[in-house]
Amino acid sequence: MTSSYFLVALLSAGIFGMVTVLDKRLASYDLPSLPSFYMGVLIAQVSYGTVALVLTGLPEDAPLNRLAAAGVSGLCWGGALGMMFWGYKLEEASRASAIIHTFPVFVAVLAVVFLGETLVAGQWAAILVVVAGAITISVWGSRSGTIFRLNRAFPILIGASMFTALGLLTGKYALEELPVWFVFSMRSYGMAILFVSLWRPGAFGQLFGAIRNWRTLLVLFLAEFSLAPLAMVLNVAAINLGPVSLVSTITATRPIFVFIYGTLLSTSAFPLLEEPLEPRTLAVKLGAIVTIVGGIAVLTLL
Repeated sequence: MTSSYFLVALLSAGIFGMVTVLDKRLASYDLPSLPSFYMGVLIAQVSYGTVALVLTGLPEDAPLNRLAAAGVSGLCWGGALGMMFWGYKLEEASRASAIIHTFPVFVAVLAVVFLGETLVAGQWAAILVVVAGAITISVWGSRSGTIFRLNRAFPILIGASMFTALGLLTGKYALEELPVWFVFSMRSYGMAILFVSLWRPGAFGQLFGAIRNWRTLLVLFLAEFSLAPLAMVLNVAAINLGPVSLVSTITATRPIFVFIYGTLLSTSAFPLLEEPLEPRTLAVKLGAIVTIVGGIAVLTLL
C-alpha cells in the first residue's frame, strides 16, 4: 500500500530526526538555559507561521469548528514540544525520541473512535510492533545487574506522546476543510502561544548572547529556521493525504533516523553529541530498529 502520503511522511520523519539531534545539542550544550532555547523556537514559529499566513491568506467561509481545531492542534504540538525538550535535558536523544513515538497507538484509537477511520487486524498488529520497537529503544541496560530499567524522563516523555497524538488528530480534523498552508500557519501560532508561556526573565538576553557564537547561530538556524519548518510542512501534507492513524505510524520511524544521526555525530570524527556507543547499547537499539522497520513494512503491504 505504498502511496504518496507514505513517502511524504517518511521524508518528514527523516528530516525531523536531524532536527531532534540538533535540538539536543542546542538544549544541552549550546544554550545556557531551557527558556533561552524555547525563545529561539518561539521566534522561529512566529516567523514562518507569519510567512505561511501571508502566502495563503485567510480561507473564505472557514467553519469555526475547523479553525478552532487548527488552533487546538497548534497548542497540543506546543505542549508536546515543551515536554519533549524537557525530556531531552534528562535523556539522550535517541531514547527520548523513542518514548515519544508511542503516540501511534493513541492516534489509532482516537482516529477510529472520532474520525471514523478503519484498521484491519494486520494494521493494528503493525502499529503495536512499531511502538514495541520504540519502547525497546527507550529502555537501557543497567550495569548494576538489572537487565532493564525505565529512565526517569519516562512520565514526561509519555505526556509529550499523548499531546502529539492530540495534535495529529485535531490537525486531521481541521484539514478536512482547510488548506495545508493555513493549518501549518495555525499550528505554528498555536505552538508559539505555548512557548510564550514558557518565557522567563532574561531568556531573550541569554539567547542573543549565545548566538554571538557563529556555531550556535548556525545550529539554531539549521534546526529551527530551515529543517523544522520543512519537516512540519511535509508532516501536515502527509496528514492531509492519508489516514492519520497510518501517517502517525510512519512518522514513528523517526527514532531510526535519530539513532543513525546521533551515532554518527557522537564519533570522534563528528563530536557534536555524546551518545553512548557501547556494543550492548548499540545492539539493543539496532534490534529495536529492525522491529520498527518490520512493522512499517507490514503497513506498506496491507
